[in-house]
Amino acid sequence: MISFIRSLTQFEKIVVTIIMIIYVNNLFIDIMKVDAAQYSGISLEMATTNSYLEVKEFGADYLDKPPLLFWLSSLSIKVFGATNFAYKLPAFLFLLLSFFAVYRFSLLYYSERVAKNAVLTLATTQAYFLMTNDVRSDGILTSCIIMSVWLFSEYFEKGKLLNLILGSTFIGLGMLAKGPIGAIAVLLPLGINLAYRQNWRAIFDLRWLLVILIVGVILIPMSYGLYTQFDLHPEKEKSGLYFYYWLQSFGRITGENTWNNGYPWHFFLGSSIWDYFPWIFPFYVALFLKLKKIFISKIKVAEIISFAGFILIFFFLSLSKYKLPHYIFVTFPFASIIVAEYLTDLEFKFWKRWKIMNYILGLIILLLFITFNLFFFKEFNAWLIFCILIQIAILVYFRKTRTKDVAELLVLVVSINLFFSFVFYPVLLNFQADSVAAKWASANIVKEEVVLFKDRSHSFNYYSENAFSKITDYDKIKSIETPFWLYVSEEDFSQIQDLKMNITQKKVFPNYPITKLKLKFLLASKRADIVKNYYLIKIEN
Repeated sequence: MISFIRSLTQFEKIVVTIIMIIYVNNLFIDIMKVDAAQYSGISLEMATTNSYLEVKEFGADYLDKPPLLFWLSSLSIKVFGATNFAYKLPAFLFLLLSFFAVYRFSLLYYSERVAKNAVLTLATTQAYFLMTNDVRSDGILTSCIIMSVWLFSEYFEKGKLLNLILGSTFIGLGMLAKGPIGAIAVLLPLGINLAYRQNWRAIFDLRWLLVILIVGVILIPMSYGLYTQFDLHPEKEKSGLYFYYWLQSFGRITGENTWNNGYPWHFFLGSSIWDYFPWIFPFYVALFLKLKKIFISKIKVAEIISFAGFILIFFFLSLSKYKLPHYIFVTFPFASIIVAEYLTDLEFKFWKRWKIMNYILGLIILLLFITFNLFFFKEFNAWLIFCILIQIAILVYFRKTRTKDVAELLVLVVSINLFFSFVFYPVLLNFQADSVAAKWASANIVKEEVVLFKDRSHSFNYYSENAFSKITDYDKIKSIETPFWLYVSEEDFSQIQDLKMNITQKKVFPNYPITKLKLKFLLASKRADIVKNYYLIKIEN
């Protein structure tokens, strides 16, 4: 990436530095419920029990996601402790690999400027800012796919066996991260590109047997774990191998997997507007022009891997009966290459139109900053003042510029993510009671045991660094003889009071499902009507 850094202008270096600051700060923000909190809890449990082949959740069998994220995060937790940084670090390092892969892949077929712009656009998508904060397996999968695509492309262009071996390795890692899509999303676009270029020799190369061998070897530990945990026990009535290699992925298309959240086939068209912001509208134009070039004008393009990679993965994911916004993130490296080619070759008169649109978005973002303290969260925040000043400076500066520079379009995204990382999410996560309460308990409760009432909590376990927190209920609570602290919801607290137990201390923690934001919660004047409390109460019988 030395050539990438050298290709940056001084202003672009400043922008890239700010992007990295946001990424790194995101690593220290609390882990959000539900999925990321669940995965961090499983990772802590794995680090505690050293059960790496058989994945457990609260001591019970877990059969949903492949284990790579858990393996990596649990090892990181062993080194750095149960911290936000420890859980998020491995996925972040994989995301950095995706930038390297996009740059090197683009250099194979395009100019250095296109390669640079592809990295800059990818790095500033909302999806990438989100994947450094709300960490799931998608960041690892995305990086494995684009790394493998680049390495195989290098192999087809230059014939180095090492690239084939490494490309196969990343296919295996991708499958360990999210399942068969880790192979499909690589092999489909590569195969179509080889057919497009009529490289039949590569398609029927016997070295594909080596690819199968390498991938198979990488999958052995997980496959063995699934077999011993599930297939070896008919009484569990579950096949781990069948679930992983077929039902979890292909079953969502065939209907064998009963998970169905009812989202329509065009769901990702809507979710991508934010997740691929601010590049989504330039991308629509770029994709249309690429489509026109290939099929209507029939111009021989350098590669159709990026085009086929985006279209095919998008199509198959849209067929799934269970869809979530982050599933589509794997297509964004391909989309960024398409956008970069379009923006780099764009005539200045058309460039000015995107610049005007971006300037209007910048004004809207500035308005958001200004109204944040007026209507939403009224506590003074120095970082918010900094974001406002930065946004004003950006708008004034770029109103005067006459250059054609991708940095002009992406800098406004940098400002809003400074706001998200340093202002919005830190405030928002004060309303995630499980993690706030657990951190308070870890810092302030030394002697007494902490017990959860009825409900288990991945977040509470993680931040109290106890993978097996004790659970009690209404019938068992009186059998606890020594003084203890009880973590309980607002609804259940009245039941505890009815027992006439000796409550000597009480801490209050406001709670709201922050991944399901509603205007009534965001508005300071309405928040009290929707926020529920959790309590840590000390009971001495």
